[in-house]
Amino acid sequence: MIIKVFSPLLNSSVKKFVVSVLASEGFAYDIEKDLDLDNISANYLEDGGIFYVAFTKGRIIGTCAVKKRSEGKCEVKRLYVHKDFRRLGIGSELLGKALQFASEHYNTVTLKTNTSLGPAITLYLKTGFSVQKEEKEVIYLTMDMR
Repeated sequence: MIIKVFSPLLNSSVKKFVVSVLASEGFAYDIEKDLDLDNISANYLEDGGIFYVAFTKGRIIGTCAVKKRSEGKCEVKRLYVHKDFRRLGIGSELLGKALQFASEHYNTVTLKTNTSLGPAITLYLKTGFSVQKEEKEVIYLTMDMR
């Protein structure tokens, strides 16, 4: 497996990958929530963030991003691993790279995820995130990077 920083040439492939992983988990493409996927460079790289893409044999198998939210605060987003490659440490490695980037640029990291995604929540808690609140089907987590 190789993890690379997103390149604009990958935009359509990454969007297709993310949409397919969402669908495999029962989540439909949402034109508002998923608008960031239309221009990943502008929404992440050019705005104080980063977007990582994991590959094996030239195939995209995972993603993870950091998005600037305000001065000193960012959000981990788009942590997805293809179902055939889960439980192999890929999500942990992607998250680790994202948190390393965050620690170099931000004081606080947040994220939110669906409460139905138990393995992801377990990973976040094991990594050091704390639950801030739970609303409907969404859990909000945070980590102090100082």
